[in-house]
Amino acid sequence: MSFEWLWRLAGRQAGPRDGQGLNLEAMDLPGIEAVGGTIALPAGSRRDEIEGSLALKVLSAHLANFRQVSFPLTLDFRSFSNEEAALVMEAAALALEADDGGWADAGRREKAAETLARLGASPEQRATLLAPSMPVGSVGSMVETARRLDKAAHAYAVSLVVLGHRSAVAQAYLTYLAARLGLTSNVVGSLNRRFRA
Repeated sequence: MSFEWLWRLAGRQAGPRDGQGLNLEAMDLPGIEAVGGTIALPAGSRRDEIEGSLALKVLSAHLANFRQVSFPLTLDFRSFSNEEAALVMEAAALALEADDGGWADAGRREKAAETLARLGASPEQRATLLAPSMPVGSVGSMVETARRLDKAAHAYAVSLVVLGHRSAVAQAYLTYLAARLGLTSNVVGSLNRRFRA
């Protein structure tokens, strides 16, 4: 048994984007019996048995964490079109409005603008958050645009980033937003692990 197919596949694909690799030994992976069947290995050398066992561990780890590996969402404003950037900035503004203190909390808006600057938001885009009056928008129209542009997960992620803390109001808004955007619990969990401050 050879791992050449694995090296060819792994060489072409980018790994997890959050900078963390999998520690297979530390993970509690199910044994072959728990997977629901047995794998018949041809009679061969000890090396074939070891490679087969390692291949099963790698596959099990991939399947256990498939959302993070298969759905590597990044927030990079430099890669967004103008319409997509406007969408995520609207999502950020709505999240800040929904949180404790609302739009009147200028300190929270400045902190959110600094966070989005680290993600590549231009000064013109960040100016939306620094304006004294809230931009006109609603969750319903933002959700429609997010679904049309296929950026629902991005809208949720940017809301998660700008809210940052775990207040009851912020958590209730994020739960509501995830339901409105139609995000599955797997996607929400993956985004929370990746972007939660």
